[in-house]
Amino acid sequence: MNYNESQIQAIEHYKGPCLVLAGAGSGKTRVIVGRVEKLINEHKVQPSNILAVTFTNKAAEEMRERLAGSVKDHGQITCSTFHALGVRLIKENLEKLGYSKGFSIYGSAEQHASIKKAMHNLNISDEMFDPKLISYKISYFKNRYTNLDSVTALDPITSVAKRIMPEYDRILKANNAFDFDDLLLKMLELFQDAIILEKYQDKFKFILIDEFQDTNPVQNRIVLGLGQKYGNVFVVGDDDQSIYGFRGADYRNILDFEKHWEKCRIIVLDVNYRSTATILKAASAVINNNLERKSKNVSTHFKEHIPIEYYTGLNEKHEADLISERIKEFGKKYSDHAILLRTNYLSRTIEESFRAHRIPYKIVGDFKFYDRKEIKDILAYLSIMINPSDEVSVLRIVNTPKRGIGEDTVFKISNYAEQNKINFFHALKNYKKIDTIASSKHHNIAQFLDIVTGLVELGESKDIYDISVKLVEKIGYIAFLEKENDKGVESKKANVEELLNSIKEFRDEMKNASIAGFLEKIALIQEGDDTEHGEQVIVLTVHSSKGLEFENVFIAGFEEGIFPHKRSLDEDNLEEERRLCYVALTRAKKRLFISSCTSRIKYGEESKSKPSRFLKEIPDELFLYPPSVAGEKSADNAKSKIREMMERLKNKYKNEK
Repeated sequence: MNYNESQIQAIEHYKGPCLVLAGAGSGKTRVIVGRVEKLINEHKVQPSNILAVTFTNKAAEEMRERLAGSVKDHGQITCSTFHALGVRLIKENLEKLGYSKGFSIYGSAEQHASIKKAMHNLNISDEMFDPKLISYKISYFKNRYTNLDSVTALDPITSVAKRIMPEYDRILKANNAFDFDDLLLKMLELFQDAIILEKYQDKFKFILIDEFQDTNPVQNRIVLGLGQKYGNVFVVGDDDQSIYGFRGADYRNILDFEKHWEKCRIIVLDVNYRSTATILKAASAVINNNLERKSKNVSTHFKEHIPIEYYTGLNEKHEADLISERIKEFGKKYSDHAILLRTNYLSRTIEESFRAHRIPYKIVGDFKFYDRKEIKDILAYLSIMINPSDEVSVLRIVNTPKRGIGEDTVFKISNYAEQNKINFFHALKNYKKIDTIASSKHHNIAQFLDIVTGLVELGESKDIYDISVKLVEKIGYIAFLEKENDKGVESKKANVEELLNSIKEFRDEMKNASIAGFLEKIALIQEGDDTEHGEQVIVLTVHSSKGLEFENVFIAGFEEGIFPHKRSLDEDNLEEERRLCYVALTRAKKRLFISSCTSRIKYGEESKSKPSRFLKEIPDELFLYPPSVAGEKSADNAKSKIREMMERLKNKYKNEK
């Protein structure tokens, strides 16, 4: 395999800390895989002593597939996300952490329910304070490794989240459950034990981290802990692509890497293998305006110069129609095109225009399969098979399908649980001691407890697919869906069937597959890798586009207050917005289209819009028409274009009649 000079330097690096600055499209995955091959095949490093950390399950799987063809015993390499690594270490040290087997990993829905319970326990109104905002704030605290005593509340949400977090964590512990952020924090907790820390330091003597610019303070501490004994920490990233500050990521981790690691070697992957010279020059011109960054001089492998096209619409509808008509004119396959949006709400007019122009499209990241109600219900049943103490799951399915245990009964059981400092399921088993529950409800509760007991016994079987099929039959879930008489019943039934198919696939692919293993897999699929492209135009946010590339990219809504976002300007986060712009520009391989409009409807009123300041940072000579001329050109032709389009639609309507 051919590598350029800087790639060879990175691949041949053996021992000691190394920071590889890898710009967009510079072949960083090839470098990581190449270095692992070198460590094993030439330096005779044991595969079991290598830890390779990625940020998505898809990236981890891709790395495993690449190594499978070139490395003996590749299966012994630990190639995972930070969170999957956390699950592994937690499972290996449960007793040390004070948890029991069969723990649950809470996703967003379960976290939300636990936060609402914590708010109820503390007499905090969930109408006055949105539990979702509280959840975001608590997650931010955890990812930033925040000492709550040091938090000076400047706003009500921060103040309330600070109060709720200890109670929320207590509820998680009582439920024998972890939230996603705990998977990282519990690793740090384990590393407080010098014996445990040294055990994993000796296990992972060579550490490789991809996308290091996206690490948060907790993840950085994990790397510092694991790597401090041997110092063989090899991180790859690009500070110019650090765009997840809102999730707790800290770009300073990569900027300050050499401060934490003495004699750190720095290598710059300085050749872009994705974009044309025009696109790379535009992206570089924008990002060079940031002050807090590592200086890089990146060139492109492609010398082709295809000018950027810029369009200005009279309004958002006209802007969307300009995009649609350009795609139609292009005549290439639809999957060559991607529409990048700073925020989701911009998609409405584009979707309407695509439908009007009969352009097939796909919104990436919407309607995730595992977030659908019927799927969450079955997953909750699977969860209580292995962990009946999982209060959130029990509460979700105690009356689903309906079995006469309504909200009033649930409320009384919850009160009893709070008064006696026990979890909901233990209180449920003591239903006869709860005086406020009518005796007429006893039979219903007893039946439910029998179901749970039967499910726990069923869960001891080995075939997880057979278990799951019997579960759906035992609880009568399909009949329940049919009784609801919902117009989407067939779709819901198909979703349940698809879930069973996914369990079967998991069973067939995994040795010793278990319900716990399947639930862990689902819990770790957070953002999802929903990037499979059919013959459709892909519509997605810039954040969702990270790591992807497309032949032709359209960036819509390139206006002040949108891109850069108004909130970011208010919070003095312009540099992160500029990094986000850099990411958007560098998704394009061949052609780049940028659009804005002169007015936009806001709060029901037409409001004037100004082109993004980032537009002015791109040299005029890179455009087919300089932005000012392009804007005039679009505006001059706007009315005639609309008339032409309306005439076409009118004729089409007549023909259809």
